[in-house]
Amino acid sequence: MQTLFIPDLIKINIQDQNGNLFKQENILLGIKTIATHKNDIDLSPFLTDSQGYITITKEQIKNRADIFISYGLMDYVGLEYAKPNIQIYYWGNDNLDKSITHWKQILNNKKNKPQNKNTESIMREFAKQFAEIEIRESEELNLFENSFNLKTKQRQDIILIEDQWDAPIKEKTYTLTLSIG
Repeated sequence: MQTLFIPDLIKINIQDQNGNLFKQENILLGIKTIATHKNDIDLSPFLTDSQGYITITKEQIKNRADIFISYGLMDYVGLEYAKPNIQIYYWGNDNLDKSITHWKQILNNKKNKPQNKNTESIMREFAKQFAEIEIRESEELNLFENSFNLKTKQRQDIILIEDQWDAPIKEKTYTLTLSIG
């Protein structure tokens, strides 16, 4: 039975501790789902525009979940079977540093991987798909490396809000306060 219902549209705007719109481009936020069993799914990256806004569609959420699960680092169940609890959080530099290192290692390993006759034929057969994945991974690394978050001294992630996505809804709007050092 489905327990998590992704809104059709999610709108987020960031404000400072005084309630003023935080007009900053490339603030990196994530959405964490809580698994009923197995492992949580982290939906990231989502970046603010120059006005401090983020608009996320249901399709973008599903795409981020598919990408996250596709790496198969752990065991996951479908996003719709997660608990309805979600967290929207600001990425701290500790987590960003780990992710940047991770993406660099993945991309470097692909460039330096020795090939034999079997892997060469597989690489030729799936060259287009591999190229598309590598482009996406490079873009992902670029998003992390160019995020506003890296310019701050905030080491730990900050949970900005916890919410329930427990029923179908067209639109969810969040005004989140961000206070960083």
